[in-house]
Amino acid sequence: MKIIFSRKGVDSSSGGFASPLFADGSMFSVPIPDPRSPLCYGDIDSDPDLVKLVSNLSGGSIKRKTRVHLDPDLEARSIPRDEQWRPLFGQCGAAQSHLDKLGVEAGDLFIFFGWFKQVELVRRKWRYVSGAPDLHVIFGWLQVDRIVGVNDLLLAPGTKQTQWLQYHPHCHGKFSGVNTIYQAKRTLSLADAWLSDPGLSGPRLSGPRLSGHGGAGVFRHYAKHRQLTAPGHSRSVWCVPNWMHPKGRDSTLSYHTDLSRWTRNSQSTELRSVARGQEFVLDLDHYPEAYDWLQALWA
Repeated sequence: MKIIFSRKGVDSSSGGFASPLFADGSMFSVPIPDPRSPLCYGDIDSDPDLVKLVSNLSGGSIKRKTRVHLDPDLEARSIPRDEQWRPLFGQCGAAQSHLDKLGVEAGDLFIFFGWFKQVELVRRKWRYVSGAPDLHVIFGWLQVDRIVGVNDLLLAPGTKQTQWLQYHPHCHGKFSGVNTIYQAKRTLSLADAWLSDPGLSGPRLSGPRLSGHGGAGVFRHYAKHRQLTAPGHSRSVWCVPNWMHPKGRDSTLSYHTDLSRWTRNSQSTELRSVARGQEFVLDLDHYPEAYDWLQALWA
């Protein structure tokens, strides 16, 4: 099994602002603008009102009729749905080539993170809290059930099993490289791990422990253990568990093979994550400790 740390939502180059963290701890990943999409920000159902929120935070550059790239599409409530709908995620270009090269397949798990910052409502307008830190925070997940080539999908628009996918933004407009859609499993299922491994000390999980979770979804509230950014650092400097350090392993988190990016201390490891990567892949065959970490994400 592989996990893929996937950077999504508005950021400095796509939208130009951070997704909001609210005073009650709730959070919402704002999807990026996309003129090719059939959907507008005004089409998305959210609480608080998404149009007012993004208009305020973007300085008025995003409006109700601005087209939106609703991807990853993780929540059934966001827009009216076909009865066959399941959560979806689209990828293309160099990022999709990277996923192909590393063998991402059914059963692998996308962990979505993005740029978040605390907001407040002042005189009926949303604004960022002065001095609030810029954070990379995990906000959702999708475990892959099926991988669909969009070109194949569009060549067979009448196929009942796939026609419901064609609302997705990756089915509209031109995309570079191999344009691909990942469909979620109905329920989350972690692969069995082993009790011990000759190359690693200590016990391992005997099997999956997670139950009652969908194959994709969002974390509605901020939690410290879902924050990637190291306290007091820029958002791209992460604090990760020591088990993630690649020294002595057969593989590393993709795009992070340079050991100088990793600094281990007694409690955790600091990672200077690459600036513009979208998909960072970790092979759990070489990091079995990750199963315990994954379980804690839903705590």
